[in-house]
Amino acid sequence: MILIIIGFLIIFGYEWTYLKSKKRKKRTYWIVFGIIGASFIYCLSTVLFEHMPSPSDMIQFLFEPIQQKILG
Repeated sequence: MILIIIGFLIIFGYEWTYLKSKKRKKRTYWIVFGIIGASFIYCLSTVLFEHMPSPSDMIQFLFEPIQQKILG
């Protein structure tokens, strides 16, 4: 879990310096850091709650009926 936190801190620092150097708008900061925050929360939740369904299970649940209709 420490490696996840360190990895996200590195990403956060890189994004912060990139956005500062390119003089981006405040809206861009909110979008970028919102996505980073959502990714961080998801990564931590998958580590802490091992029984939580993965995104691939959800995608398979949604599209398997369509695949079965196509394949016959």
